[in-house]
Amino acid sequence: MKRIISDDSQNFSIFESAYRPFFILAVVSSLFYMSLWTAFYTFGLRLNFENVSPTMWHAHEMLFGYTIAVIAGFMLTIEKYRFGAVISKKSALIILVILWILARAFISLTLITDISWKTGAILDCLFVLILTIRISYPVIKGKDREKTGLAAHLALIAVSNVVFYLGVAGVLPDGLRVGVYSALFLVVSIILLMGRMMIPLFIKSGLDFKFEPRNRRAVDMLSLLFFVLFFILELFFTNGKLVSIVAGILALIYSVRLYGWFSGRIWSKPMLWVLFAAYAWIAIGFGLIFLSLYFNIPELPALHSFTYGGIGMMTVGFMSRVTLGHTGRNVFNPPKIVFWIFTILLAGAVVRVFFPIIDSTNYLLWIAGSQILWILSFLIFAIVFLPMLWRPRMETRP
Repeated sequence: MKRIISDDSQNFSIFESAYRPFFILAVVSSLFYMSLWTAFYTFGLRLNFENVSPTMWHAHEMLFGYTIAVIAGFMLTIEKYRFGAVISKKSALIILVILWILARAFISLTLITDISWKTGAILDCLFVLILTIRISYPVIKGKDREKTGLAAHLALIAVSNVVFYLGVAGVLPDGLRVGVYSALFLVVSIILLMGRMMIPLFIKSGLDFKFEPRNRRAVDMLSLLFFVLFFILELFFTNGKLVSIVAGILALIYSVRLYGWFSGRIWSKPMLWVLFAAYAWIAIGFGLIFLSLYFNIPELPALHSFTYGGIGMMTVGFMSRVTLGHTGRNVFNPPKIVFWIFTILLAGAVVRVFFPIIDSTNYLLWIAGSQILWILSFLIFAIVFLPMLWRPRMETRP
């Protein structure tokens, strides 16, 4: 068997599927934002953070720049392959890509020029709004009621973005925090929802023996109930003890769910353990919030368990799987370097989350180390996967 370029290569367009442009943009933005953050935070690069604090800018761009690009690429690709090209018109995809690029460019320019943040804010909010409408299309047409939850998540993320910019404008005093934190936990909720549906299926089909991962209805119901409770308490109330207790319950719930999916043989399959580990980081994040009741654990390790570990590893895992599968490559036999991409990112998460707790005296060293590991992982990912994304699909023939 040999792999050759598809016969349709002469008609190839990078806009034939949403995952191609959006995954490229996601990888490039991840490298750009983390390199810029490293230059500022670790090496003292001077930037103009007049309208928003550095940490809030960093959090917002990693969520609404990088993460939303991955979500857009993934969700719009699912839309095309489930409902056909009638829904996935190239013109709409091109408009979304242009809006994303313009929004990120104008927002980034505020760091080095006197340009107003308002232009970037309008473009950014418009991008998320149009994306939400596109994702909601099958739901509105009655073709895919199962996607109602995801569409609702995106609609709420669009609201979070507006709240954030109202905070930047001074209209909502707590808008920055509420906007970023609501978006963060909505993304975490998407990971929990998609992970619950897809990770067991991937494990079942990816192992070399018969294994049936288990989902329990009681766990599903408790997860929904306590996550909604946590979301409301974390955003709108100041009872830290109650938030921590609910977080501890969620950590237990997600640990039980992970136990039902676990087989020791996933560790020999990088495409499986990366998703399992990402989901585990979500449980660890809630666990750290609970443990902060009894130990001197600051807020940031838990937040980076959600972001660096959970969002970072889940998005890289899904981008790898989608890219390999949709470009005609074998998901069950990925390039060997994929193991190191995931392992380096996992190591970076460990350094970012646990090392500052164990040894706070070398805090800046641990932060710099985790930043470098993130950049290295995504740099290798870019070298391996970007050529797959901008080239035609491979076909396997005798």
